[in-house]
Amino acid sequence: MIGFILKHPIAVGVSVLLHVILALLITIEWSESSEVIKVASQGDNTEVIDVHRIEPLKTFAVDASLVQQQLEKVRTQEAAKKQESQQLVAKTQQERERLKELQERQKIEQEKAEKARNLADQQRKKTELERQKTEEAKRLAKLEKSKADAEKAKAEEAKKAAELAEKERLKSIEKSKQAEKTRLLEEKKKLALEKENAAKAKENEALKKAQEKAKAAATLQRQLDEEVSAQRKAQKRKQLVSLKESYVSAISAKIRDNWRTPARVSLKAECDLQIIQTPAGNVTSVKILNCNEFANKQFKVAAEKAVYRSEPLPKPPVKELFEREITLNFKP
Repeated sequence: MIGFILKHPIAVGVSVLLHVILALLITIEWSESSEVIKVASQGDNTEVIDVHRIEPLKTFAVDASLVQQQLEKVRTQEAAKKQESQQLVAKTQQERERLKELQERQKIEQEKAEKARNLADQQRKKTELERQKTEEAKRLAKLEKSKADAEKAKAEEAKKAAELAEKERLKSIEKSKQAEKTRLLEEKKKLALEKENAAKAKENEALKKAQEKAKAAATLQRQLDEEVSAQRKAQKRKQLVSLKESYVSAISAKIRDNWRTPARVSLKAECDLQIIQTPAGNVTSVKILNCNEFANKQFKVAAEKAVYRSEPLPKPPVKELFEREITLNFKP
């Protein structure tokens, strides 16, 4: 019973008032008037008795129009309250749907971030593989050089051995063969020079190939580094765009939380709010722009008040996203 009274105080008050009026209308005024009645008894004595006479019942006329006005007022108030309750339910449903949509967007952004991390890991592995290839190429070039040096040393040892043997052979020959020895020595010198030149040419060719491989590897590494840098910059731009959308959504959500719906505002009303703020989130000014035909004066005033109630506005997740002037689309 108490819960019903607290929920419908106006209806209960009107009901009590009607009962009081009805009680007054049916109140009976009693008026006493004295009437002397003489009663004769046996003999000559006469007894006098004072009797109170009851006046006729007096009533008041009921004002039917007043009662009807009170009833109409109660009905109007109940209808307004019912409409307000329906609007509150609709607003609650809209907020639930908006929250669900925000959660879905956050999930998508998390999936995008995970994909970006996976891509970065793959790129890092690719860079490491290229570095290993470069190191292997250097090792092979060094091995080829060592092999060439060993061949050269072996050739020189063979040459020395041949020269020594030839010298020993020539010592056993008479001076008559000195001319032949001289000729053979010159030929050997020429052959040694040709071998030495061939070895040098081979060494220079190997060195040139190694330098070309190293240069190609460095060029490839530079290209890979530039691609990774470009991808990181693009990913950062996407993250900033996503964070900015979340930042603007947070400001819009707080303004909606502080929105108080006037009685005469259409649910189709829509305006752009141009907000000037300080880095601390304090609102310097609010301008109402680009309203549709459903936005009346009450809607504009209520929207401006909702912005000032939301001070301080939410701060951006990173300082570089802060904007002194923000324009939001606002609906009830």
